[in-house]
Amino acid sequence: MNIKLVTRVVGSLLIVIGLAMLTSVPVSWVMGDSSTVIFRLFTSSAIVMVFGGLARYFARDCSGVFGFREGFGIATFGWLFAAVFGAIPFMLVSYFNWYDAFFETMSGFTTTGASVINRSLTLMTGEILQSGLQDIPYGLLYWRSLTHWLGGMGIVVLSLAILPSLGISAHQLYNAEVPGPTQDQITPKIASSAKILWGVYILFTVVQAVLLWTGGMSLFDSWCTAFGTIATGGFSTQQASIGAYNSIYFDVIITVFMFLAGANFVLHFRFLRGKSLIHFKDEEFRFYFLITIISIFSIALFLVGKNIITTQSVKCIDIGFWEALRYSSFQVVSILTTTGFATADFNLWPAYCALVLLCLMFIGGCGGSTAGGMKNSRVLLLIKYAVYQVERRIFVRSLPNIKLNKCRIDSVVLNRTVCFFFIFICAFIFFSLLLCCFGVGDIVTAMSASIASLGNIGPGLGKIGPTLTYGWMTPPAKIILSIEMLLGRLELYTVLVIFLPTFWKR
Repeated sequence: MNIKLVTRVVGSLLIVIGLAMLTSVPVSWVMGDSSTVIFRLFTSSAIVMVFGGLARYFARDCSGVFGFREGFGIATFGWLFAAVFGAIPFMLVSYFNWYDAFFETMSGFTTTGASVINRSLTLMTGEILQSGLQDIPYGLLYWRSLTHWLGGMGIVVLSLAILPSLGISAHQLYNAEVPGPTQDQITPKIASSAKILWGVYILFTVVQAVLLWTGGMSLFDSWCTAFGTIATGGFSTQQASIGAYNSIYFDVIITVFMFLAGANFVLHFRFLRGKSLIHFKDEEFRFYFLITIISIFSIALFLVGKNIITTQSVKCIDIGFWEALRYSSFQVVSILTTTGFATADFNLWPAYCALVLLCLMFIGGCGGSTAGGMKNSRVLLLIKYAVYQVERRIFVRSLPNIKLNKCRIDSVVLNRTVCFFFIFICAFIFFSLLLCCFGVGDIVTAMSASIASLGNIGPGLGKIGPTLTYGWMTPPAKIILSIEMLLGRLELYTVLVIFLPTFWKR
């Protein structure tokens, strides 16, 4: 791997992150934060940009061919250093301990939405602070939500859109970061595709923020909620998440945009260009839509007549069908799209409902979306491949003719999909065992924390339910989960390949 070339591009990514961090300064000033908070946010931004500039300076004389190794290196180390340097405001402004700050920032950039804020924060001084989101300055809350938005469409894809100097390596960078078994391109040029995708991304964010604002949500909350929704992140400005607003209007708007964010953004672009039925012509989207509908109605039927506890700890007794449908729709779409917002404590729901939500955590959204998980396209291919293998017991000499959107899937793609599924499950089991070793406690909490991090979901079951946080976990457990978040966001291969000895050979 060409280390100097990777260093130069990672330095550029840090400069982009530093500039994004700088936008929290005027937000902090407008929202009335203290001058100390404003100064420390500015200092944090300056530190990140200085380090980025130094990295570019020391690697200024780099040369050589940019290949797939460099693409994987930039994607992995770019996201890792983004989380490391993005944690600086948390340490300077609110005195987070380094592992809590790293966990929160990694959770933000990977759009996981798992948080340590609430009930306990370990400060750099070693003091345990009983805290909540109400104690966090506005500027820091904004940066926390902005990490979601930057990570949703992808830091590298953003850089491809705004840094023409990265164009020479566009294909390798794009393929290393964009999720899904295949990477759809809108135009032959990767940089142009990146700009278009970010254009659609920004449009959806603005539209949702305006709809929430006109519905009565504050402008600050509207923007932060839109950041978390379109990025399928889940960080909220309220301790009780979206349930704090107790509004059917907000529930509907956020549910719709979560569902859209979980679909392929290339389809959204083509829809905006006039292809009105393009979504339902896509096989993956139809599968995604079908899973959503079945899950919503099956859970809603189980909830009818039951008692529901909201995230505000309000008890709703013997709810009817429409109320059950409201809570079921929001939670199902939130979990399937790996957003992680909540309006009810599904940790207390019947076993069937909890199991369905746990299964949805593995599936995730569509390829080319901002969602995590294994992706619907992979699950669909695995189902078709399993059916083919059953049929082959009868027709022994038959050749695979598996199609997706009427296109025959190459055996290489099938093999890669099966391998991805195997590695995904192995990683889930391995990290679940590690968490048990480091004091997470019961097996339900360990397993749901593992899949919630690997799938970039956030809340889980047991002691990390939608009304709880990860703040009580031990430092090693938080570091393990942070690594798992990165693995999940870059879809395993991109990160795992750097551990191969052959990766570092020239």
